[in-house]
Amino acid sequence: MKQQEKHKIAITDNNPIVVEGFISLFKNSTNNEVVGIAHDGDDLRSLLAKTRIDILFLDLKLPATNIYRLIKDLVVDFPHVKIIAFCNYTMPKLVQDVMEFGAHAYLSKTASLSEILNTIERVHKEERFISTSVYQKNQKPKPGENDFSIELADDFVRFSELTEREMDIVILLSRGYTNKEMAEKLFISKYTIETHRKNVMKKLKLKTSGQLVYFAVQQGLV
Repeated sequence: MKQQEKHKIAITDNNPIVVEGFISLFKNSTNNEVVGIAHDGDDLRSLLAKTRIDILFLDLKLPATNIYRLIKDLVVDFPHVKIIAFCNYTMPKLVQDVMEFGAHAYLSKTASLSEILNTIERVHKEERFISTSVYQKNQKPKPGENDFSIELADDFVRFSELTEREMDIVILLSRGYTNKEMAEKLFISKYTIETHRKNVMKKLKLKTSGQLVYFAVQQGLV
């Protein structure tokens, strides 16, 4: 009897602990095999271009990456890859947007081993769904928990409210692009850029470009 071929899995995450956890999880698996690791959008595109991948676990907070744009590109360029969003953040708008942009499943990093394995099998069968781990109630910060970590998490919540285009603006602004340069790169007018900038500053509750750059650095965008 022919042995069943293993699912070829890639992990895209900037946290080495998460990466090592996945490698350990599938090390002796008879059904799954980790064949690639990426740390940001560019790494992932390069990996997919040269390695056969069936299933992708994708963190949503990646350095210098517009996650919505990345998911859209993956759906178009690598339609055979099943995308599992794997993230600490489970805000309804973020979950809805990621699924609408083309992810096959949304899985919280609080998910159990059985949930992870079940998710792999379900997306392999062409199912699209949001794991029950996403609906778990958010826990309140524990006494003595790192306030700075909490603040960064709150910033990501605000960041997740941005549109795809607004994310582009944040990334380009943080890299020093002028309004004119951004307009040329994104093929839109300077007036549209100015409108997006105002909306970004309002949503992120920032007042200066310096604050925006600091925010982008803290979120790993530059």
